[in-house]
Amino acid sequence: MSDLARGLRVARPVSLAALAAALLSPGLWLGPGFDAAVYTLAGVRIRDGFMPYTDLFDNKPPGLYLLNALGQAAMPWFSPWVVSWVLTFAFTAGTILIVDRLLQRRLSPLASFLLSLVCLIGIASHAIAYGGGLTESFAILPLVAALWAVSTARSGWRVSAGVACLASLACLISVQALPAGVVLVIAAVMADGDRPASVRRALAAVAGGVAVPLAVAVWLAARGALGEAVDEVVVYNSSYRAVSSGFGSVLLGTVLLLACLVVPIAIAVIRMLHSPRSFDRVTWLSLAWSLAQIASLGYENRLFLHYLILLVPPAVLLSVPGFGWLVETIKSSARRSKSPATWLAMATACMFAISATAAGGLAGITMDGAGKAEAITDDTAAWIDANTQASATVFLWGNDSYIYLVAERSPYDRFVYQFPMVTAGYWSPDRTATLLSAWVSSPPAVIVETPATVPMFRPKTDTSDPRTYDTLVPLRDFVRAHYRLAASFGNDAVSEDVYVLAPAN
Repeated sequence: MSDLARGLRVARPVSLAALAAALLSPGLWLGPGFDAAVYTLAGVRIRDGFMPYTDLFDNKPPGLYLLNALGQAAMPWFSPWVVSWVLTFAFTAGTILIVDRLLQRRLSPLASFLLSLVCLIGIASHAIAYGGGLTESFAILPLVAALWAVSTARSGWRVSAGVACLASLACLISVQALPAGVVLVIAAVMADGDRPASVRRALAAVAGGVAVPLAVAVWLAARGALGEAVDEVVVYNSSYRAVSSGFGSVLLGTVLLLACLVVPIAIAVIRMLHSPRSFDRVTWLSLAWSLAQIASLGYENRLFLHYLILLVPPAVLLSVPGFGWLVETIKSSARRSKSPATWLAMATACMFAISATAAGGLAGITMDGAGKAEAITDDTAAWIDANTQASATVFLWGNDSYIYLVAERSPYDRFVYQFPMVTAGYWSPDRTATLLSAWVSSPPAVIVETPATVPMFRPKTDTSDPRTYDTLVPLRDFVRAHYRLAASFGNDAVSEDVYVLAPAN
């Protein structure tokens, strides 16, 4: 191998990793989004000896909480959010390198590199990844690793056990990974028509798939958190799904972002149906994975752009036969098929322009909003740091959980954001009464009202959000009677108010 070839071989993965860092870099100065702040805070609480679910409410499996806690212990010189960002970068870079290897086996070096760039933008741009820290950014790596194993390794019980273990790790991080995980495990078990071998592979998959989740369940049970975990991950998620507002305007953004892949995927699917045996396992698994994810989104009746992190890699891999057919047909001398292929290629080029414009525009919008919110959070946190004791606990009326990380103050209780408290079917007046009883006996030192679906005293800004079940009047009355407004930051659009206990008469 020549020096130039060696250099190119090294430059390719390095450039993809560098671009991953660049795409995620806004998270370093804009801070985490809502979800990422909660997961980072969960890692802090575990590191400090507390438990998820009992000491911090959230509706996700505990995988990322544990990963953040381990990362914070291994990198104590970084702030908790920077640790989460570094881990996001490592998982994203690992994901794109595996996808790139799969693409190189099917396309020319240049074409595969360009599609790798498309995939990377689709899983790491700010509009989708929000600067890092999301569960999907971590769950995608074990899923694509499992896809690699299913498509390249010889079938056997070891492969089935490994694929099931990877799938269970993904699901332990994100519930959204379940559809893809099921597809990949079934593919590993049913690798050939040998029924006795399939039975052995199935048993191995069960053993490999339950090992890590069982260990985590034992840890939760031993620390008394298993019941609350079931309540928050299963019961609350069911109530949350029931009040979901549907796909809304996010569906349009999703269509625009994925527009560049529509024509190639359509060509690929039509050709797969016409000649099934002409396509390899990766293509068929990518189709099954994509359909399973889309069906899951339809069942949940909700869509956020970060869900695309789990959909973009299989969609890119599924588009490969379509792109290949376009190139080969345009190069051919067959005029009958060359003309339609040329028109389809032109349509695809237009779609790429639409996707690029949408990705850039949405990234600009989300970064602008994150920048304004981060500035207000910094001001609020600085006031709390300067005017309250380090031991002061904070109750957050709203959803800006990042305030805990910036102010370095402990949450008053396990409710570190408002959504569970305003979700019909989960919250109730009795739960409000229980919380009020805790306040009466030991009131939080500081209450911070941040943007919320059900504000404390400010007017409601989003009347379309179905998570507006309001039983919180007794809490408002308690704040009026026992607290004073000490500071306000922001403006009418985005604001944060700090309330402190008023001196006793």
